[in-house]
Amino acid sequence: MKKPEEIIMAVLAALWVILTYFVLTYIGAHLETSLTITGLTLLWCVVAFVFWQKNLMTWLWPVFIGLLIACWWPFWDWFAIKDVVDTSRIGDTLLMTKPWYATWTFKFAIAIVPTLLAYVGAWKLAQKRKQKAVPPTPLA
Repeated sequence: MKKPEEIIMAVLAALWVILTYFVLTYIGAHLETSLTITGLTLLWCVVAFVFWQKNLMTWLWPVFIGLLIACWWPFWDWFAIKDVVDTSRIGDTLLMTKPWYATWTFKFAIAIVPTLLAYVGAWKLAQKRKQKAVPPTPLA
């Protein structure tokens, strides 16, 4: 890290990871879920930082939005079973079906839809810039 903006971005990434952990503990997520999501967010921050440092984020930033949302997938699994009483110590078998928000279909949708919307928005913005850059041709 040679530039001041790299230090600023690294500090912001560290604060983001810390904030993620505190938000998860505030809402009462189990320690395992909190550490999993925090670890995935840390990995996301490191990869995003390296891509940003090498100036490769121009067209990849929507993918990173989807990946950040994917870091929170374990939250939906925890949320689905947070009120279930653990009967494994008694020896009973616990069978349950996942609610709709803990299915892979929902998880992929909440990660892919914002990514696609961001790409569509970037494409429309690029089209507007192209239209403004081209001067109108005079009529003969």
